[in-house]
Amino acid sequence: MTAALQHKHTARVLVHEARARRGTSFSHVLLRWAGIARRRAAAAHPQPAAEVEPRSALPAQLEPFA
Repeated sequence: MTAALQHKHTARVLVHEARARRGTSFSHVLLRWAGIARRRAAAAHPQPAAEVEPRSALPAQLEPFA
């Protein structure tokens, strides 16, 4: 199993456990750990950057209080 898949699986398991322990203070810790695992999975498998529209395609800002 690759590192990204392992981190995704870990995040899913931690979220499941946090739901099972809903209402306890430890569920917040589990959700924090799930977030860390999710970010590690994203870092291990970077997505290609989306193309950004040129700024000229954006509407011009109007004068304030006109």
